[in-house]
Amino acid sequence: MYKVKYSQQQVSSVIADLAQKINVTENTVFLVLMNGGAWFAHELVSRLNDMSVRVEYAKVSSYHGKERGQLSINYMPEVDWNGKSVVVLDDICDSGNTLNCIYEWFQQYDVADIRFVTLVSRKHRLQLDKGVSLLSGIEDESDDFFVGCGLDDNSFARYLPYIGVVD
Repeated sequence: MYKVKYSQQQVSSVIADLAQKINVTENTVFLVLMNGGAWFAHELVSRLNDMSVRVEYAKVSSYHGKERGQLSINYMPEVDWNGKSVVVLDDICDSGNTLNCIYEWFQQYDVADIRFVTLVSRKHRLQLDKGVSLLSGIEDESDDFFVGCGLDDNSFARYLPYIGVVD
């Protein structure tokens, strides 16, 4: 068992608030960063007032077990990104490296705009490139290792309905 840091009710409320802040048009494409972003994306998109939205998935990785390594983009969907309003969804923004890398990748396209939305961020650690716009539900100042709501403990416990802390 993991010590609860943010309860299921707190997480649900945060996601509902985020859904209210995201403007979606017929030109919007949600890009979910796998694996962590899948749980969060499902919870968020399901709260968008039954709006039919396009959801695509990318595979990126920067952790190998519990160790941070080199960021790699393993898969990006084949989409005509030109003119699209892109909303990138992920579970956590820890240092900003992943968001910066994805932002840089999108510079090859003429997207209408690109926004990043995460369930959790650690603003005290972030080093975001100019132009990166981040909306985060929970801004945590701790150095805790989180699990649940998409966050995993060496690939386990990702689908807990609360955010816990690994001892």
